[in-house]
Amino acid sequence: MIMTTATAVLATVPASFRGKRRVAGGAEQQLRNLEQQSSCFTTKQLAYGVMYADATGRATGTVSMALRHATAWQAAQLIAAMHKDGLTLIAEVASWLNANAMTVLS
Repeated sequence: MIMTTATAVLATVPASFRGKRRVAGGAEQQLRNLEQQSSCFTTKQLAYGVMYADATGRATGTVSMALRHATAWQAAQLIAAMHKDGLTLIAEVASWLNANAMTVLS
């Protein structure tokens, strides 16, 4: 199942693992929750890919800083946008982030 909305992405985790939508800085925890608790394998892969790209310096500094300030809702929007673009592998995430993340995170 391809999830093309943030609501659909967040629906793959139990309610207790959904972060506050408007709290700045909640994206990292939401990505961690999606990676660990999602019922969708692709969502797990993409969330891990975002965290991996950020932690290993594969994401640009601008993207990395935007992730630090992003909300949980923006993290879900980011995963939904990757789903829309057909990403399924961790290896595809870093280049996609560098090209497209700021349209979602800004």
